[in-house]
Amino acid sequence: MSTHDTPHDTPEFSITRTFDAPRDLVWRAWTVESELAQWLHPFGVSTDSVEFDVREGGRYRYTMTNDETGEAFPTGGQFLEVSPQDRLVFTWAEPDAPVDIAPVITLTFTPLDGGSAERTELVLHLQGIAGEPGDDNVYDGWSEALENLGGHLGDD
Repeated sequence: MSTHDTPHDTPEFSITRTFDAPRDLVWRAWTVESELAQWLHPFGVSTDSVEFDVREGGRYRYTMTNDETGEAFPTGGQFLEVSPQDRLVFTWAEPDAPVDIAPVITLTFTPLDGGSAERTELVLHLQGIAGEPGDDNVYDGWSEALENLGGHLGDD
């Protein structure tokens, strides 16, 4: 089995959100360091020291800090696939975790028709960690981060 084959028992989940923003702006929010620092964190947490080398094989890292306790959560990984404005695939773990065992996030950006404003559907699929709404853990953390992304994009 290759490092990214998916056995049926691999824990995973997906979150789908629609943003009232053009696909290029949603892509930019995921790939530009100054934008990521503004929204890439759950509620009650801040993001700093963002470094993203968005290219296949490029590495990224950022640190989230709990606003109340000051506890730091260093996060990072490697970009496995970069298809501008369509798909972004990367490992997601501690910054120096081995690529072949790290959870993998796949983002899919789809433009939608309708209304006067361009809209984008974003699907975040995380393979390697279980999650479900109300878990007060990874699923809820990503759900809150995507809510922050919506606010960042001016999506009410």
